[in-house]
Amino acid sequence: MSHFSKIKTNISNLQILKKTLKDLGFDYIESSSEYNQMDVFKTHINSGILFSFKWDNNEYNLIADYDLWKLNMSIDYFVEKLKQNYAINLIINESSINGFTQKSFIQMRDGSIKLTVQKWNK
Repeated sequence: MSHFSKIKTNISNLQILKKTLKDLGFDYIESSSEYNQMDVFKTHINSGILFSFKWDNNEYNLIADYDLWKLNMSIDYFVEKLKQNYAINLIINESSINGFTQKSFIQMRDGSIKLTVQKWNK
């Protein structure tokens, strides 16, 4: 029996969410604006829709069926990776807007990310 779960994400920037999904190897289709929903899939595994994001006027919630989850990682692990990559993309985007450039990006052994940005005064 299918049971869809709504998982809060604290993700509110659609453009950064789209970039993050692409970075993680996913494709997506935006539903009509009436539903404010985005369906996510992986083209190369022909899996159909894996999960969706639905806007609730505050954030994008992940909609997934725990029983039919098809990724080779748990939903919880996926959500943590999604949030981490979203946060990094958001920081890089905001830094760039404020005149900073990315100096280095290092994935640490423990899974954390070390990001260095710099800005030179003129």
